[in-house]
Amino acid sequence: MKFTNKLMKVPLKKAFNILDGRLSTSIDDVYEMLDFIFNTNLFTHQLPGAMNVLKEKNPKWFSDGVRLLDEIKRKHDTDDFVFLMDIIDKEYSQEEIIIEKL
Repeated sequence: MKFTNKLMKVPLKKAFNILDGRLSTSIDDVYEMLDFIFNTNLFTHQLPGAMNVLKEKNPKWFSDGVRLLDEIKRKHDTDDFVFLMDIIDKEYSQEEIIIEKL
């Protein structure tokens, strides 16, 4: 993972956590990304609210990432988590999402 003061580049599988809402890596990754996006240190009870704000603000990088996942789901005609993780590992392991702070 690479990041600057305003940008963080993460693999698609890690971004899947917040783009799709299902835990694809570790919960620590969710904290790391949301803490970066909101420039704070969130507590567990604040994660749902942070996700609601992120979805409401819907920055371009977020909507583009969701669109990419939707395309992958359509292409492979699945929303099955295990199958999606396998597809991402095999076909999209080099794909990165650039996350920006709000």
